Amino acid sequence: MNPISPSVSSDVDGAPTRGNVLLYVILIVAVSLFLTLGYARLRAMLQFAYNCFLKPLGRHSSQQGRLDAFYEGQAAVYDSTRGGLLRGRKTMLRLCAAELKKRSNNGAKPTWIDLGGGTGWNIEQMDLLYGLSNFEQVYLVDLCRPLCKVAEQRFQAKGWKNVKVICQDALSFVLPELAGQDRGQINLVTMSYSLSMIEDFYPVVDRIASLLNPQTGFIGVADFYVSGAAGPSGHRDAEKAGVLGYQCNWFTRVFWQHWFEFDHVYLHPCRRNYLEHKFATHKALNCRNHFIVPYLIQMPYYVWLGQPTSAVESAPLQLVGPVSTHSTYAMTGASPPSSPDLPPVVSPDYATPSPIPKQMQRSRSTIAYKSDINLGPSALSTLLSSNVPRAASSSRGWTRLPYQPTKPEHAQFSTYIYGFTWEDPQRDLEVLDLRPGDSLMVITSAGDNALAYAAHQSGLKIHCVDMNPCQNHLLELKLAALRSLDYDTFWRLFGLGSLPDFARTLDSTLSAELSSPAYQYWRQNVHAFAPRKSALADMVLGDLSHRNLYTTGYSGMALRCLRVISKLFGIHRATQQLVVTSSLAKQAELWRDKIRSCIFSNIAIRMLDNPVAMWQFMGVPINQWNMLRSEGSMSQYVRDTLDPVFHSTSCAKSNYFYHLLFARQYSPDCCPDYLTKDGFARLQHTVGNDSASVRPTFHLHTATLLDTLGGMRDGELTKAVIMDHMDWFSPEDADSEVVALARVVKKTGFVLWRSAARIPWYIDVFEKHGFIVETLDIRQPNSMKPLDRVNMYASLYKATRL
Repeated sequence: MNPISPSVSSDVDGAPTRGNVLLYVILIVAVSLFLTLGYARLRAMLQFAYNCFLKPLGRHSSQQGRLDAFYEGQAAVYDSTRGGLLRGRKTMLRLCAAELKKRSNNGAKPTWIDLGGGTGWNIEQMDLLYGLSNFEQVYLVDLCRPLCKVAEQRFQAKGWKNVKVICQDALSFVLPELAGQDRGQINLVTMSYSLSMIEDFYPVVDRIASLLNPQTGFIGVADFYVSGAAGPSGHRDAEKAGVLGYQCNWFTRVFWQHWFEFDHVYLHPCRRNYLEHKFATHKALNCRNHFIVPYLIQMPYYVWLGQPTSAVESAPLQLVGPVSTHSTYAMTGASPPSSPDLPPVVSPDYATPSPIPKQMQRSRSTIAYKSDINLGPSALSTLLSSNVPRAASSSRGWTRLPYQPTKPEHAQFSTYIYGFTWEDPQRDLEVLDLRPGDSLMVITSAGDNALAYAAHQSGLKIHCVDMNPCQNHLLELKLAALRSLDYDTFWRLFGLGSLPDFARTLDSTLSAELSSPAYQYWRQNVHAFAPRKSALADMVLGDLSHRNLYTTGYSGMALRCLRVISKLFGIHRATQQLVVTSSLAKQAELWRDKIRSCIFSNIAIRMLDNPVAMWQFMGVPINQWNMLRSEGSMSQYVRDTLDPVFHSTSCAKSNYFYHLLFARQYSPDCCPDYLTKDGFARLQHTVGNDSASVRPTFHLHTATLLDTLGGMRDGELTKAVIMDHMDWFSPEDADSEVVALARVVKKTGFVLWRSAARIPWYIDVFEKHGFIVETLDIRQPNSMKPLDRVNMYASLYKATRL
């Protein structure tokens, strides 16, 4: 019989037993963790694991006793072991700090309650973000004595005199300085993973509502959650669907709700639903925590800011009439609740609408009233006190009107088509003759031209309309950045299209100026400005791996494809010389001798001659593609577009359109007006003027042009710039829109448009409905004179209202 080592047991054949194999595996894992994490961190993790999963709690007569027993053995390591589990806390605090900075006035210091604040980690972080010296008083309220002891030690070490720890219940706690007089005295309440741990949460939420200042107070929450099976409490689908990523799948809903209940953490949707019923949603962000195992473990959590409903009800109700099925109300898709329980209240600058009250319900054909209709006292009172969707605040240079994200025309878009505008505003300005008081309607696109108009002339009212919500998200981000950032940061953001710390800038600075849907979109798309770096991709692909704002969206796909094609055909170096040479003759030579032959190769022409490729890469719809093909070949159209541009305009000095096409960023000498220092200063004054007497310049409509026109008064517009929009239409759609334009554009006002056709078929439609059409520019075949710096369109027309 073979001898057996006394340290290793075996089966009859000498193989190690399963028990010892398991022991070896544990030992190897422990050594690996020790080498990776270090002794202190490994000890903290083991202490956390034991207290959370192995330690028996015993029986306790009160919630405080249970909390004390649970946290007593891990209070000292609480902060070092919760970073990966409790996500969203820093984001919530940054949003709160941004709101505090925006709302501070007259030097008054806010008062803050961190409810369920535990060890005081939130308060320490807020000191870095906002400065505790800027608070009048800070209260940490928590029921757990071991955690409160850690907080007290932390605050004593910091020497903070205006921070107090109150170890009392969330419902009955007493603020020493405000005993019996705390109603409406608090400016901020935060709850970081504490709402889900409060068993009797309804009266706690009610008390928070009573504590907050009715005009300036707000609440910030970060916590786990699960959604309901049918969306937010059934009938609220339409109202809540604007929050991206809210809905959880069946497994997530069931598993996490029951898993967390073992630790007395409750994720039932009723908690968040009641919170959103009691307060008006101001910001909301839904995320998944890929804890330990990415993409396999997905714990839903949310970051949410709300404000008292009284602050919403005091916001100005902007009624635009006549309001028909093409109105703001139809645009929101708002519908009455199907059951009476807990309809939500929504903040004015939050995109999801509140239900339309029964007194305003009509048939599908109309919801109509006019400003000169005589409403009785009761009807007027009902109208003004109801949760009618209201526009965002009109004291910051722009307003984002509410919309319904689940409507098919909006839901089809997950990103923007145009990351930059492809129409030349210089030619527009020559024709528009803008004057103070002009009311314009423009298609948003990337917002560049609307900004150019406002930089050129102050005192305008510009309705920016786009069916794609992401296009308005992009314009709203530019407006928020104009208001909040310095020029250098603004230039990095939109001139270079890259800002490595974009997520922090978004949370800490821009968020306070953005509507909730715009903030949600950019928070989930931070890679547009701060792409993930890959050393392997850089090594293999070189500058093909470069990503920034202008390589995103459908237009970004075109820029990336152009870079690949230029590399494959060996013209990349020539295209880079094109954007830096100051000699127009040298530019023409580069174009003629090195680039042109590749651009007009058979492969390129075939791709441009494919309607699917034209839509994906260039945003050209099938109707427009058919129009330009009806007047000649695609190769002729491309030659007529590009040859005049590279012989007549400088891509290094003035033609920023083609500079961006090849460089994928702007230069200080070649950029849109809003990116110049002078343009930035003028626009910053426009969007940063908070005077109540100054009306907003920009009105952002997420809707079709027809919907927007339906919500405007007769003769409200002086001018409309609709780009190549009419090229997309069928005869029936074109007729409907021209009829609406004829009503809304005042007499002697006009509509300006471009077309891919030299003589578009819808000229007759304008003339039939009371316009006189004037041809401004027509591009002739083989002409070397561009119509403008882009020269993409074959004609420019002006239709004046008779």
